[in-house]
Amino acid sequence: MNHLYLLFALFFSIYQTVYAQTGSSHQAYVEVGAFASTNDRMPFWLRANQFGTVPNSAPIGTVRVGAKGTILLSDTTRRSPDRAWRLTYNVEAVGNAGKQNQLLAPEYYLSLAHRQIEFVVGRRREVIGLVDTTLTSGSYSWSGNALPIPKVQFGTRGFAPLGRKQWLAVNAFIAHGWFANTDYMQHSFLHQKSVIFRIGKPRSSIRGYVGINHNVQWGGHSDYLDYRYAVNGQLPGELRDFPNVFLAIRTDGLNNPRITSFDYTNLYGNHVGSIDLGVELRLASVNLMLYHQHSYDDASGVFFKNAPDGLSGLRIRPAKLGSSGFHIDDFLLEFLSTLDQGGSIFEPWNGLSGNDNYFNNGQYQEGWAYKNRILGTPFITLKQDILPEYSYPSSLIINNNRVQVAHLAMRAGIGRQLNLMAKVSYSRNLGTYGIVFSNQPRQLSSIIQLGMPLSWLGGLSLTASVSADFGQLYTNAVGGYVGLRKTVWRR
Repeated sequence: MNHLYLLFALFFSIYQTVYAQTGSSHQAYVEVGAFASTNDRMPFWLRANQFGTVPNSAPIGTVRVGAKGTILLSDTTRRSPDRAWRLTYNVEAVGNAGKQNQLLAPEYYLSLAHRQIEFVVGRRREVIGLVDTTLTSGSYSWSGNALPIPKVQFGTRGFAPLGRKQWLAVNAFIAHGWFANTDYMQHSFLHQKSVIFRIGKPRSSIRGYVGINHNVQWGGHSDYLDYRYAVNGQLPGELRDFPNVFLAIRTDGLNNPRITSFDYTNLYGNHVGSIDLGVELRLASVNLMLYHQHSYDDASGVFFKNAPDGLSGLRIRPAKLGSSGFHIDDFLLEFLSTLDQGGSIFEPWNGLSGNDNYFNNGQYQEGWAYKNRILGTPFITLKQDILPEYSYPSSLIINNNRVQVAHLAMRAGIGRQLNLMAKVSYSRNLGTYGIVFSNQPRQLSSIIQLGMPLSWLGGLSLTASVSADFGQLYTNAVGGYVGLRKTVWRR
């Protein structure tokens, strides 16, 4: 929480100086709600991709308090507001009471932006990768399933054009973050970068996308790692080790006393990412977006040895959004497959190793997770999240990373007041190459969510959801959420 205190202090020192600046806007809100379920497990789509704010257990009462705003730091009388220097802040606290009491700070950040460049410090809700962020089953490597990791980040705000004709634009950033200390691992870091190019003008009828997302957990100390994985429990985490992490290459020899043969063979840190490809078509009556996130955990994935693994999606959006009666605003079809993993045999000597064992790592045995939540797609699961009969003894916490998922989602409305969102996902789960689920449990998870304004108490926003799990991977359950949000201050 020290990061939060520092950001609060920084914000208020700046805010007191520029409070009266014209063009600034601020608001604060409070939301109260309750989760319930037919058993003590929260249905999948009530907790998945909620940035770690919804516990696995039910029932839960929740209170959310937040504030956000923008302060224009430069004179806007002689220039367009979008060219002004802008300081944006967002702070939210979440309190959950029930079988699992929690006090969380899922978001607290400051953003300093000018035109389409920004610098961000703190925790910010993000979904990273070429994907429909609202309806997706989860972006492969960074889905918004876990509590955001505190970091410093520099990059663009959306796609920034390269050149005046705007035929080429880039959405890119680089970030350094800090994983939380656990009983197993202390003082490990996050390295993160993303570069996605858009080919085609903003109003072109056809546009192409290509890019890469790269995430690494690196450094740290663990008393539980033996000599095969760490030198006296210490993993490479010095500044001179960063080029190996950034470029995912080996610059040190095998005889370096600071590293093990595991470091030399597998590179420094736990690397997870995707290579993203997409095409967007703007037709007279409908807009189509087709994308694929090709997953990788090592060099074999980068060279597509594990094809066709990854997340594929097709979004269909009417060119003209409806304003009266029932209207569909977005429809999404996705398919996730992680079955191949470069084959079942690990062969590090051939340069394309195989048996990638997604989200697992011999050194970072808590997996590609933060605060006991998967950072990537939530359909790759921790063994604690599924039925006990699948929690086979293993030193690795992720025991289900060979999955196939079919996912349908829709965003719709009735008039301008009632908003609807629905998701249904069907998965086939094979475990891992090392821990095979012989019966390949199937799972069906769904949710329907409604949002609408109410006139009570000067204006409220109502959110109501019903979610259900039926299958063999999770406990069968039907649950729901009802919440009321009130903007208590606006300026």
